[in-house]
Amino acid sequence: MINIVLSLYNLAWLAALFVLKRLPRVGLGWQQRTLKDVAEGPFDLWIQAASGGESMLTNMVLEGLGPLLPNKKIWRILVTSGTKQGIDSLGRGCRNLPPDSPLDLSIAYFPFDAPHLMDKAFARFKPKLAVIVETELWPGFLIRAKKNKVPVMIVNGRMSEKSFRSYKYFAKFFQKYGPEKVLAISPADRERFSRLVGPEKVSLMDNIKFDRICPRPGRPENNPIGAHLPENSPFLLLGSIRREEEQQILHTIARILALRQDITVGLFPKHIERADHLIKMLTRQNIKAIKRSKILDRQSPGTVIVWDVFGELAGAYALAEAAFVGGALANLGGQNFLEPLAFGLKPIIGPHWHDFAWIGREIVAAGLVTEVADENELTATLLTALNTAVARDQVIKQVQDFLLPRTGGTRQVCQLIITKMAELEKIKKR
Repeated sequence: MINIVLSLYNLAWLAALFVLKRLPRVGLGWQQRTLKDVAEGPFDLWIQAASGGESMLTNMVLEGLGPLLPNKKIWRILVTSGTKQGIDSLGRGCRNLPPDSPLDLSIAYFPFDAPHLMDKAFARFKPKLAVIVETELWPGFLIRAKKNKVPVMIVNGRMSEKSFRSYKYFAKFFQKYGPEKVLAISPADRERFSRLVGPEKVSLMDNIKFDRICPRPGRPENNPIGAHLPENSPFLLLGSIRREEEQQILHTIARILALRQDITVGLFPKHIERADHLIKMLTRQNIKAIKRSKILDRQSPGTVIVWDVFGELAGAYALAEAAFVGGALANLGGQNFLEPLAFGLKPIIGPHWHDFAWIGREIVAAGLVTEVADENELTATLLTALNTAVARDQVIKQVQDFLLPRTGGTRQVCQLIITKMAELEKIKKR
């Protein structure tokens, strides 16, 4: 039965490839996605990171892995992603590794999951071990890994209730071909993965995202973003804004600027290709707006800067007086709102942040995050934040106390990879 389904799945991919090549976002990296321009194996490790967020976590694992390798042995590692943001992030992480790192990295777009392409991928890459960051359960990939006796592990595993409702219909498949090990980030995620792949394969870990929050007292002196902001103008940041909440955010911006013409607004869409559309929406409301990529000099107060450049959000948090993190004003599950805390900036979020429930409501109860119900409450809360001076050093101390019992996920993943690789070496020598 599985062979019949796999054949149909392969036929569906053959038809889809004709369409996908014409899609701008998917067409990027086409040669690599179809295995016409990729590095040759064998690789010790293949890490798959879906997009930009997962790539940042992958970079942390790579940074932690090098110093732990026994005898500084050189490991050939293939890191892949499905988006340009992910590839760009992995590239930056690769450049940030020390010159003497024992990691020999190759970066490529993740191949299309067509079974005939995954056959070629495993034949070309010859990985000893495959690691998926967070969740990517591609059937072609999983089947070929199993047939090639390549163990697959999921780290920092998370699965929303919505995703589980779809995956559960294929539980028998995942129990046979799914990952041999899952490290989940919360009891709820552990329960969903357990019902999918079997409880004996699933355990808990601390979320790597907690390790990303490295409190940084004071404001960086050489932040390039600061050169484009007006002097003595408060900076309001609206980050990771999703398409479904754009209209609400535009109303909030208009109302705030009507009362505070002295401020500058940084608008960061979750997907930077929305930048042109946002510029048009702002212009129609007679709000001065400019794309980040078009800025050459210092802007004037009252301007909305729409970010179409990836990788500057963290630096912008360091300069902001107030920040809203999107994805939760509409019922979308939320976006990661931990990052501004690293700079002593308490974020404001909407009510629908169930995808980040693993953080725990304790963070709201501690006063580190403010939750608002709607755009009206958001406007009022942002205005209050802009008018209230905050001692960032005190916030950072509070953040450190909150994070202390929750960090260590990165090292846990690195140790798991090293232990598994050692097991595979022993098996090979038998």
